[in-house]
Amino acid sequence: MEQYLKIIMSIEHSNTSAAECANLYTLARNINKGCIVEIGSYHGRTSVALALAVQATGLSIPVYCIEPHDYSKGIFGHEFGSKDRVQFFRNMLKANVVETIRLVNLSSLEASKAWDTSKPISLLWIDGDHTYEGAKIDFDCWESFVPVGGIIAIHDTLPPFTGPKQIVDEALASGRYQQIDQVERNAVLVKVKA
Repeated sequence: MEQYLKIIMSIEHSNTSAAECANLYTLARNINKGCIVEIGSYHGRTSVALALAVQATGLSIPVYCIEPHDYSKGIFGHEFGSKDRVQFFRNMLKANVVETIRLVNLSSLEASKAWDTSKPISLLWIDGDHTYEGAKIDFDCWESFVPVGGIIAIHDTLPPFTGPKQIVDEALASGRYQQIDQVERNAVLVKVKA
């Protein structure tokens, strides 16, 4: 894991910590069927964590990265846009994970409408829009593709990010999910009921 973590953490401009990336790596390493979907890829640090874990299994499990790379401003004023797509591809090449990664340059909502329902999502990683409305769209439009026993991990579930935290609270209150881990800002849920 140490060698992989070095590669993962070499991806700059990400606020996902080493412990959070190690958590994602471990989750992905335990996936043995279906696929992995990441909502919000930015420059690809967590994309690399997920892809390296899959490659370590020797299985052909694709990692779909849903990231429009359209211009937007984050909740703290950071600007995102098409220039980030260039850095994403550079990082995928540098980490040698281009054969595992499938970049989908659409919004979360658009991509979910076109999703092939024959592809169950064994691991869903949500790190997109951190507003409540945005996080709710990401969760609501993808969670139905996660079967019972599947994992949903959500980033930035601690203050000052109230949107993702509220989504976790609502998922737990529904009785359809149980929280199985919390690693720094990563909340990890397992689906227990359809």
